[in-house]
Amino acid sequence: MKTALKVIAILVAVAGVVYIAATYGDRIVSWAKRMMSNLCWEDCCCDEAVEAYDADFQG
Repeated sequence: MKTALKVIAILVAVAGVVYIAATYGDRIVSWAKRMMSNLCWEDCCCDEAVEAYDADFQG
């Protein structure tokens, strides 16, 4: 009986994730794209801004 309840709980959880992905998938993707565009990678153009910011607080 406990195993059956665990299987049902897992199925309900998977159904919930599928429902959320289907309902809010486009919003989640656009949010993720906005977050990724705000990240600064190693070859990012904001390196100069970081160096200027560091220089302001060094001296």
